[in-house]
Amino acid sequence: MITDTLPSPDLTIDTSGRFCPFPIVEAAKAVRTMGEGSVLLVIATDPGIALDMPMWCQATRHEHLATLREGSTFRSYVRKRGR
Repeated sequence: MITDTLPSPDLTIDTSGRFCPFPIVEAAKAVRTMGEGSVLLVIATDPGIALDMPMWCQATRHEHLATLREGSTFRSYVRKRGR
């Protein structure tokens, strides 16, 4: 299973039931509180996160590790990179 190869998250936020841009806005807030190299897990029910998270990571230079679908829920893993 792919989740076995992903690092354990240092912080998890649950944005279930909220739609764009809420998951990305909350991810941005969370990442600001984290140290370089830390991993954030964003749980979302908005399918837009599958496209939005990789694009946000590219724009902010954080590392998008994976976005996985589990039924109606998405789990998006992001590693914070330094400036």
